Amino acid sequence: MPPKAIGPYRVLETLGSGGAGTVYRALDRRSNDEVALKLLSTGGPSLDDRAARRLAREFETLADLSHPNVVKVFEAGVHAGQPYLAMELIEGLTLRHYLDVSFNDLHTPTPSSRFPLTLRRTADDDFGSADGPDDDADDASEDDGTFDLNAFAEEAPSEDLASFHGAGDDDSASDGMPVVDPRRAAPRAPQPPARPATPKMADLNRPERMGKLKDAMLQVCEALAYIHGHGLVHRDLKPSNIMVDDDRQVRLMDFGLAKFLADDAGITADGKLVGTYRYMAPEQILGEPLDGRSDLYSLGVILYELMSGRPPFDAKTPHELWRQVLETEPPPLLALNLHGDPQLARVAHRLIRKEPDDRFQTAEEVYEALSE
Repeated sequence: MPPKAIGPYRVLETLGSGGAGTVYRALDRRSNDEVALKLLSTGGPSLDDRAARRLAREFETLADLSHPNVVKVFEAGVHAGQPYLAMELIEGLTLRHYLDVSFNDLHTPTPSSRFPLTLRRTADDDFGSADGPDDDADDASEDDGTFDLNAFAEEAPSEDLASFHGAGDDDSASDGMPVVDPRRAAPRAPQPPARPATPKMADLNRPERMGKLKDAMLQVCEALAYIHGHGLVHRDLKPSNIMVDDDRQVRLMDFGLAKFLADDAGITADGKLVGTYRYMAPEQILGEPLDGRSDLYSLGVILYELMSGRPPFDAKTPHELWRQVLETEPPPLLALNLHGDPQLARVAHRLIRKEPDDRFQTAEEVYEALSE
């Protein structure tokens, strides 16, 4: 049963729920405007007053961010010991659904060309925490080998080990995953080779869809360039954290939320891995320091999926997946999608290189490569 009110907001309905919290449609009683209100889960007892105030203050820095491809955060507060965020209400689709070949409204006009990348910075641009709005639960999987609405569901956040078949055999707690080097885990049988492309693969390459894909990727690059320019790292970039509205405007959601949750011992125990397994860069899996290149790796996984209908690495347990990410190379994208765009394939493969120094170094570089 959702609360009737959270701070100055009247709750209208529940929009979604995930590992990081619950998102409500709410009405600001002061302005009568509708907002998306996210009540963050603490994963345990409510925060004490001091910790809650500190977390709320950190989130309040988000209100200073302003970019057309970054969701706007209006206000932060604490309700019954739990932090909440009031954000811009985005009516639209996740990126995966927006580009789904069975769901597409490809009769709509092809997006116009993007203007050259410009970082919309202001004179007082020097702050440095992180950010975030909301997480969507996605549909169940019905794998027919191609990318469509049911082909493969969004992977649950890493806090939810039950999202992996067989994960119950792992000796880790279900509310988080200790950071371990998966290369030390017991060896497992090699995975079967990726299945060949099917005739439906042609749908992925339709000019209208490819125009939408490239335009969306360019907008995501603009958003990443902006937040990276402010010293922020998203840490959980995935299709369900990218929304597209009716005007085809892309919004980056939930950036920095994982970092906030991991940094506060009252919310997530020390040593727990945060993020979403399938999109994690090798350095994130190993618990090493992250920078913007970790987000670029995640962007590469997204691009690979959207071009081939399959993730670059696929496994049934976290350790299997991590070993693949750390030790094996993904199938060549153009072997899965024979008629895919060669330039986009090159960008995807460079983004998912294992060493950060071997990837593109900035979102601006990715933007330029996608524009060629």
